[in-house]
Amino acid sequence: MHAVSGRFNRLLTGINYLWRLIATGLSFVLFGVGGVFISIVLIPLFCLIPLGRQKKCVIYQCLLSLLFRAYIGFMKLSGLLTYEVNGRALLKNKGQLVIANHPTLLDVVFLIALIPQANCLVKEGLWRNPLLLGPVSAAGYIKNNSKQLLEQCLKSLRREDSLIIFPAGTRDHGARSLVFLRGAANVALFAGHDITPVIICCVPQTLSKEGKWYKIPKTPPHFIINILPDIKIQPFLDTGARQSKMSRELTAYLEGFYEKNIGF
Repeated sequence: MHAVSGRFNRLLTGINYLWRLIATGLSFVLFGVGGVFISIVLIPLFCLIPLGRQKKCVIYQCLLSLLFRAYIGFMKLSGLLTYEVNGRALLKNKGQLVIANHPTLLDVVFLIALIPQANCLVKEGLWRNPLLLGPVSAAGYIKNNSKQLLEQCLKSLRREDSLIIFPAGTRDHGARSLVFLRGAANVALFAGHDITPVIICCVPQTLSKEGKWYKIPKTPPHFIINILPDIKIQPFLDTGARQSKMSRELTAYLEGFYEKNIGF
């Protein structure tokens, strides 16, 4: 009896794994189709609306937030993942400088889904991706190698966009020991803007930098998204040090902050 029960449980486990593998592939296809739909249908449609460039960017940002919310809902309904968001009240709808660690491919999807009016600092390579070129351009996202990066970030925050930055610059393997670039610190100091830290944890790890999409874990991953109280930058400005030194000190502080809190 126990042997039969064991074989039945293994069969169910195998079926579940196969379904999640198929659904994972389907979710990637849906993401690509969504990018194409935005590029060839929605963007030309919005071009006909007599609104200024900035108002259109806000509409696109809100639209992407809704689509990403639906996308995460699909993944949860399909049994691909579960998630919880803690400290949601600390995440306003607009006007925040949000930084986060970057353990998985879905981090930006979660954050944009949570923030209706979100701008984002993204790598330049996305502008060469035919599936993503339309959406990132329409939403007014900022290239991380832009010559006017600080000025663009400042304008975005003054327009009350929330600005999302991943200080590691790329997916960080979910490691406790992190190495941050100075971009987030430079933006915070240049804009004189406090930082809203978000800590993302995914167990078991999936969709990491080296991981292939089809290398899914044995059980659905669970995402924990912790929004923490703002980090005040005034103490770093009060030192009177040069911008480069303040940036190094703030970056080192952020690294230590995340290494301390990432194991929640």
